[in-house]
Amino acid sequence: MPNVYKKGSRLSLDDGATATNPSGLLTPPRTPSPTPDTAVKINQQATKKIDISVLKCRLNLQDWRCGCLTKQGKPCKKYTPKENRTRVDNLIESMVALTQSSMELEDRLRKLAELVHCEVHPHEKRIEDRVEKWTSIFPTGDAKPSIPLEKRITIALRRDYAHCNNRYCIGKTLKQENCRWELDGQKMQDYTKTIDEIIKSVAGFDDAKIELLLKVLAYNGLCHHHQYQSSKHIELWTSRLVEIRSTHQAETKQLANSGCTLDDSDMSGTTSQPEIVQRLMLKNSTKHDLENRVDSTPIDFASPPPDQYWTKAPDESPFKIVKRRDSPQDPKSSYTEIKANAMRPLEEKLDDLKKGFIYLYTVKGNERFVKIGYTTRSPATRHEEWKLSCNREPKSLYKSSIVPNAGRIEALCHAELDYCRISVDCTCCSMQHIEWFEMTPGDAISVIQKWSKWMESNPYTETSPESGVKWVLKAEEVKKLDDIDTFMKDLALRFDK
Repeated sequence: MPNVYKKGSRLSLDDGATATNPSGLLTPPRTPSPTPDTAVKINQQATKKIDISVLKCRLNLQDWRCGCLTKQGKPCKKYTPKENRTRVDNLIESMVALTQSSMELEDRLRKLAELVHCEVHPHEKRIEDRVEKWTSIFPTGDAKPSIPLEKRITIALRRDYAHCNNRYCIGKTLKQENCRWELDGQKMQDYTKTIDEIIKSVAGFDDAKIELLLKVLAYNGLCHHHQYQSSKHIELWTSRLVEIRSTHQAETKQLANSGCTLDDSDMSGTTSQPEIVQRLMLKNSTKHDLENRVDSTPIDFASPPPDQYWTKAPDESPFKIVKRRDSPQDPKSSYTEIKANAMRPLEEKLDDLKKGFIYLYTVKGNERFVKIGYTTRSPATRHEEWKLSCNREPKSLYKSSIVPNAGRIEALCHAELDYCRISVDCTCCSMQHIEWFEMTPGDAISVIQKWSKWMESNPYTETSPESGVKWVLKAEEVKKLDDIDTFMKDLALRFDK
């Protein structure tokens, strides 16, 4: 068993270090060599195929549902896009003979998740969580899967808050239920950055820094109500890191003895085996006197407190664009979508009849993109919410007045600009934003004003209550839409001023 962090003691991942075991971690017992009988069983397990229908059920994809966990912690019931289903079946069929040790398994599971997930759940972290869950249903195979050190640490430190929405606090309530408090974007971003720093520190045997970083991680993973639970999480994380590094070093030594490394490079024939082992086991540790670190080195008192470790500032990094529209960069490619949105009746239950504001803004570092949306409250209030959740500073580009049927105006603007739409993966709110457009603010304002004025011209008429529909497009407007090209030209002449 590896050393485990004891409550009340200082962190030390190196207790008991020796010249032959620089990390001080107890080496796990050697796995016995397989007997002929067990070797046959292992080989059979590795080569036995899973029936495709059985595999589909194990993946929980038999009903063509997205299945990604929603904010409520329940599987999403939206359907997988029909155009993806043949590719899904072909991909599942290609995996029936794979095991967890198959090199191609992770890549195929990732592609499967991208095909299966609905338009609401394409976020990278949700894909990773799904791949991790699916991997466990496959047979182990004839060799233990080699997981990179970076991935092992990331999984261990993310495990606590992957229970639904990655934005939730990792704390527990008095009833031992998961806390439902959503963390702000700054904390979410700092949580991810802290994990990256911990990975570097574990690889470099910098245990004093690990101790500090785990405190930083706990601060950024907990809401203000549950900061008192930080020691419990630090204890758990320390135990996991000790075990991960111990296992990783044991595997490194075993592979070194066989003339290979964890990155599949061949070291045989160029260096003696003792030198290979020593090089791999002491990699990145030359600056640390690990043999003498029986007692943990005190943290520098100049180190900032956990809540001040990272500088608090809005994110100005370039967007992580995960998708651009497949449609050609031609405004006319959006005409079908425009007609469909204009023809759709206005319904009260869909909030189509509410008045509101159309807003337009950009953010520093990404000025060639603009975001168009609507709100029934003040745009300033909505911007502040977005700033908090996404850690970006909105710069308003359009002063809007209240307009009728604001939700439908937004839909028509989005439809017209679909040809230049992008999808942005946000690391702060764990969402994918689809209301961003690659265009100039002037062009965006023209589109907003055009559809706002068209809506103010009362193009819809109220119908009888028996129909169940409140408002439908007037007959003369329907006739105009029969020739969508002429309709759009006329619209520009009348309202685009």
